Amino acid sequence: MPSPEPTRVTTSRVAPTPRQLSTGRAAAALVALEAVIIAGFAVFYLYELAIGEGQDLMVVIMSVVTMVVFVIGLSYTAKGLLARHPRAQAPAIAFNFLLVPLGIAMFQFAPWWLAAGILVLGVTTIAAVFLMGRLED
Repeated sequence: MPSPEPTRVTTSRVAPTPRQLSTGRAAAALVALEAVIIAGFAVFYLYELAIGEGQDLMVVIMSVVTMVVFVIGLSYTAKGLLARHPRAQAPAIAFNFLLVPLGIAMFQFAPWWLAAGILVLGVTTIAAVFLMGRLED
């Protein structure tokens, strides 16, 4: 009596549409832009410290360290979105959901164009990440 062959579960992968590929590239570019902007802030903080304008040394250093952590995380997230890795969408969405209330709050104390830019960047990135479709393992 022959032994029964094990049951194999196969999943069919559906190739992403051209629209999903382009929105995925746009999402990766937007997240990379956010990383570059934060890196710019970190460099600015270090410049301020170097010219003696930093208020408190430890506050400036810890702010720069925090920014560098975000730059590294966002860089890996952008790389993951570009490669369509399924674990890259969650951090991109989470970070940009934090930008939405920040952008709204900034209307009270910053130039309107800066607040609007942050708000639009966050909402646009969230939309692009959702429009790139569900990424499978």
